[in-house]
Amino acid sequence: MSMMKRWHMALVVVVSLLVLAGAYLFVQARSIEVEKLSEDLFVLRGFGGNTAVLRTDLGAVVVDTMTLPLQGERIRAIARELTGSETIMIINTHYHLDHTHGNPAFEPGTRVLSTERTLSHLNVLDRGFWSEDSAALLPNETFTDRHTLSVGGKTIDLIHPGPGHTDGDLVVVFKDEQTIHMGDLLFNHHYPNIDLEAGGTVTGWPSTLQNVLNLDFDRVLPGHGATTDRAGIVQFQTFLEQLAETGRQAVANSWNLDQTLANAPLTADEGYEPIVFIVSLGLDRTFVITRTWEEATGNFKRLN
Repeated sequence: MSMMKRWHMALVVVVSLLVLAGAYLFVQARSIEVEKLSEDLFVLRGFGGNTAVLRTDLGAVVVDTMTLPLQGERIRAIARELTGSETIMIINTHYHLDHTHGNPAFEPGTRVLSTERTLSHLNVLDRGFWSEDSAALLPNETFTDRHTLSVGGKTIDLIHPGPGHTDGDLVVVFKDEQTIHMGDLLFNHHYPNIDLEAGGTVTGWPSTLQNVLNLDFDRVLPGHGATTDRAGIVQFQTFLEQLAETGRQAVANSWNLDQTLANAPLTADEGYEPIVFIVSLGLDRTFVITRTWEEATGNFKRLN
């Protein structure tokens, strides 16, 4: 079984525990912390990826919706409390369930935006979830490289800066707030998921981050972890460059996986932690080095 499948199964197990468990886990799944970044921009943190809420004159814009429809209900309610308006738009940074499965809690007909590749991954790699009623909250507006929105007095740039986490990730630039939401193109001091099967790439990720650094912003919202700044992106870029070098050395020295794990020239992950939601999701040092070796040696199968 591939490392990517193991990670996905771990996340599915956690979701299943939440569904089957009692009131305690129900409360935990609905527990969401709010960080205010400006009068109009907020970050929500809970079981899943970080969610952003932007107040506009026309209504709330929500970026990513965490892992469960019940969380989507809570996000929708919090967005209403924070902005005084209903959500008029959802932006999904990529296809993974911990950023999209809250979508069905929102009003059918809501504008939902993503890249074309993300919509393809949702329809192919996560098609078991997006059926019947859930399908109404799939992305209904897509783009390839860049899309600029003017919404209720706010300007938002949606940019696909290149492959990394998957081949369809976008970043959201809240231009009036000088803030960018990077989705899972940035894990702040956490080991990242590297979805090779959906076009992710260790070797291409540093260049993609350089494209992000060329944009105009000050604050940075990662997909997982605390709010940071440009230095946070640079640190993560260094980590990925060391991973890519690990892959190059593995090929040059004909290392097998065990040898790669033992000899990886990886030091920039000091202080990095696995992501834990009730149980570990398996995103750790072994995972990222394994994914690097699999990409470098071609030991994986692209699924979409």
